[in-house]
Amino acid sequence: MISQDAALLAYEFTFFFCAVLAYTYLKFVKKQSFNLFKERVKGYAAVCETIGQFFYVFAMSSNAIIAAPMIASYSIFSVILSRIFLKEKLGRMQYAVIMLVIIGIALLGLADEL
Repeated sequence: MISQDAALLAYEFTFFFCAVLAYTYLKFVKKQSFNLFKERVKGYAAVCETIGQFFYVFAMSSNAIIAAPMIASYSIFSVILSRIFLKEKLGRMQYAVIMLVIIGIALLGLADEL
């Protein structure tokens, strides 16, 4: 087990290393220019990702038994939101799986209270 600070630093250094590799590839292999200040949207996305990672590590360190399934269930909520806003069609099996996941999350929440 590592501390929250060490986990966050490891994450940030890993993606910093990936950024250096990507920049090197763009600059020297593809011969493309890259100006960090002209990529504002990508910069905002990176800041939001970093903030999200901070909260992820905080949640996992405080109560991982509840946080892990809640975080992993984002895909189910994405499906529900796509049904609501994008009017995607779902089959009976998909609805059944969504209900099972929601019931499982509720059971985990109840188990933590006991």
